[in-house]
Amino acid sequence: MIECHCSSFLVIILLLAIVFDLVFGDKDTSFHPIRLMGAAISFFEKWGRASSLDKRLSGAFICLGLVIASFFVTFFLGRFFKGISQWAFILFSAFIIYFGICLRCLADEAKRVHKLLINGKLDDARKRLSYLVSRDTENMGKEEISRSVIETVSENLVDGIYSPFFYGAIGGPSFVMSFKMVSTLDSMIGYKNKEYKDLGLFSARFDDFLNFVPARLSPLFIALSALILFKKNPVSIICGAYRQSRYSESPNSGFPEAAFALALGVRLGGPTSYARELKMLPVINKNGRQPEIEDIRHAIRLLYFSGILFYFCFIFLLLLTF
Repeated sequence: MIECHCSSFLVIILLLAIVFDLVFGDKDTSFHPIRLMGAAISFFEKWGRASSLDKRLSGAFICLGLVIASFFVTFFLGRFFKGISQWAFILFSAFIIYFGICLRCLADEAKRVHKLLINGKLDDARKRLSYLVSRDTENMGKEEISRSVIETVSENLVDGIYSPFFYGAIGGPSFVMSFKMVSTLDSMIGYKNKEYKDLGLFSARFDDFLNFVPARLSPLFIALSALILFKKNPVSIICGAYRQSRYSESPNSGFPEAAFALALGVRLGGPTSYARELKMLPVINKNGRQPEIEDIRHAIRLLYFSGILFYFCFIFLLLLTF
């Protein structure tokens, strides 16, 4: 049994983590676990490139080694705090899970772009968006910026909110940090370009595997949220999301992206510029309208509601097991 499952305090830990996230957002400090993970990945990436081993094998060793290290460092720190007191352990565990989820952070970033667009500061909105996406933003119009914000919000719903909480509910903080290590590896080296396609292959596939279940649960919570917020038909959203998810290049992000597109009634995908090269992304919800600035606000509401709904559904399931 993982440490948090040995007691009924897991629900308290998860509730505290949610409160910390909603109240404080993401505090980017020098000792933030994700920042430390990034430093570790950069160090071992250099080793992987210098190694005489096959790059795919080196990438697998890097990924598995860092994931195992993340698990045991968190586990033994938890044991240390548990030796101090039960409440020290609870607070430590809550903060670890809080560092793993980013509901308010994602919403706040979308709000900043929305506010700049509302105030007519198009250049500032483009610059702010560039912090969120890897696509070229310099020449984007209002509609393209709005589409990009909705796409990044929906794509990060699973990886940044659903999955870490899902693994926190299953195995506590050690599972959360292990998941975040894989997620951070994927975001740093899990690319398909010439530089990373071999070294980052294992990390990218592992990330796909870990997000598999939460991604496929996401249309259910998004559809129910759309019913409550916008009076949308949840059945059509769920069925449409499962059907159109295959249009996405990602095996997982297509599910929340399609659900968001159908819930908001907008069309996502289409021509997008990456590194000065125009790429035709598959269009999701072809019958939808072009996204508008106000759709960002609706997407933020949908993000918050579906995220909190997901949280409390799993907390309720945990309560049933006690």
